[in-house]
Amino acid sequence: MLIITGSDDNYVPGVMVLIASAAFHNPAARFAVLDMGISDANRSRIDRLGEKLNVSITRVEVSNDAFDHLPVQRAHLTRSTYLRLLIPGLFPDEDRVIYMDCDMVVTGDLSLADTIELGSAPIAAVACPSPNSQEVAATGHVRGTYINAGFLVMNLPVWRDEGIADQCITLIADPRQSLLSEDQSAINIVCRGRIVYLPSEFNVYSDPNAYKRKEDLPMEPAVIHYVVNNKPWNMPTTLDALWRFHAKRIEDLMPDLREPSLRRRISLVNRNRKMIFGLLLRQKKYIMRNWVRNTMNGTIAGNYIARHRGR
Repeated sequence: MLIITGSDDNYVPGVMVLIASAAFHNPAARFAVLDMGISDANRSRIDRLGEKLNVSITRVEVSNDAFDHLPVQRAHLTRSTYLRLLIPGLFPDEDRVIYMDCDMVVTGDLSLADTIELGSAPIAAVACPSPNSQEVAATGHVRGTYINAGFLVMNLPVWRDEGIADQCITLIADPRQSLLSEDQSAINIVCRGRIVYLPSEFNVYSDPNAYKRKEDLPMEPAVIHYVVNNKPWNMPTTLDALWRFHAKRIEDLMPDLREPSLRRRISLVNRNRKMIFGLLLRQKKYIMRNWVRNTMNGTIAGNYIARHRGR
């Protein structure tokens, strides 16, 4: 099992915890980090992490200007989001890899993803639980078929034979295309109709807004995804106890975590205020959102930490 992630210097805390948590549950896994401007100090941390965990971590340096010709529309992203498109060319001897965004924490066994039959499908992934309807329509999908690209099982021979990365880059660079989610949009377009769908447990959003019904929330996640601005190394967020559990295990190697900015603190206050008013008014969506948040922080995170405390 080869797990690949990518980062610039801003997301190194996420890289460290992703690898530590994945190795905790999948000790035979190998890792690679696509390095787009990581500082020397943080490169040293990543290298020492491999020694500490007794796992293989390969760093592959990518030029900072590799994607200067491509736009980035979402404010929380940098051009390092495109690193996954380089994987087929950078790993010519690999047939299958698991790509993971570095704002994820692994909470279970990933062997199903590593062994699921792909056939001629370019990817296996999880359908997004709360896709933007405009984005779904623009990519030719319907709800339930549009995938989140943060967790991808990549069938590399198919990617190489069909030039899928080049097709994606062409779409992203075309100003006539309305791609609300950059390379995620492009991957959905190019792979449409040829996607193997993984169980929802392999990409569980930390955002309570993503789950409109109790039945939609996976109770035994294998992967938690701290989507959008909900990064546990920047501010308190739902399910951050899971991230901090694994950060604690490697705290001697972790970069110093910054205090939340004033802007982030104000955002958190406003979010909580909306929740309080919604609950006071007995609005259904806030009642459900509160149930999801409490279930995530209480049942899911609480049970996980209780099971693994002391390991």
